Amino acid sequence: MKSRRITILFIPDSGERQRQFSLPVPIIIIITVIVMILFGGAFYSIFKGFDDKISYNSLQNNYESLLTDRLAVNELMKDLNRMKFLDGQIRKSLSGELGLGKEVGKESESSFFNQDKNNMGFDIASIPSRIPVNGYLTQKMYVSSESKSKNHYGIDISSVEGTPVLAAARGLVIFSGWSYDLGNHIILYHGDGYFTQYGHLKNNLAKVREFVPLGEAIAHVGSTGISSGPHLHFEIWRDGTILDPLDFFPQYKQKDLSSGFEK
Repeated sequence: MKSRRITILFIPDSGERQRQFSLPVPIIIIITVIVMILFGGAFYSIFKGFDDKISYNSLQNNYESLLTDRLAVNELMKDLNRMKFLDGQIRKSLSGELGLGKEVGKESESSFFNQDKNNMGFDIASIPSRIPVNGYLTQKMYVSSESKSKNHYGIDISSVEGTPVLAAARGLVIFSGWSYDLGNHIILYHGDGYFTQYGHLKNNLAKVREFVPLGEAIAHVGSTGISSGPHLHFEIWRDGTILDPLDFFPQYKQKDLSSGFEK
């Protein structure tokens, strides 16, 4: 039985000799199947690549979202620990755990915090009134419930390392130590609900349970903790609420370089 064949004829436009190829039908079928398989594999690889890329992008977006959430949780925990620490120090100072009933030097707690009350019943000397250090304002206070990672509970004042840091108001040293973010830092209780905090200190001069008068050197400017250079981180609190130090010391606004440092 004569096998079926298919002849392919090529006719050049240039008038050259015609060429023809004659192949058996089974061979044509095999070649067609092979070509279809090759094209199918190529298209599958292309679409599979697109699908993998979409899956990768989805995973990457999920990872970034989880990372953002984790950072937000870490910042919330950091803020909570900060609040708990300050609350603990406040409770200690008010409950007598720091030995406030004993006289320290020549002054007791009662005489120290009550000798300058005015006729309206609040202690003027408790209000921060002395700039803690001369220098340039490099970061302002920023507190937001929507962007915890950017919260900054005070101001940063750039100054020469070793410059004396002064007590903004007379008060009792309720903390003098070290923490991861603020490095060496000091917290003073001034009475009438006022607290001030001084961070990134080179060294602490004032000790816990000491009473310090207004303007006394309690430390030196440094760059301990999470810090990019010598400066003082300064906070003011009253009754558990953070206050803007620039409301107390507007003179820092005259040396404001914060726009060049903040991101």
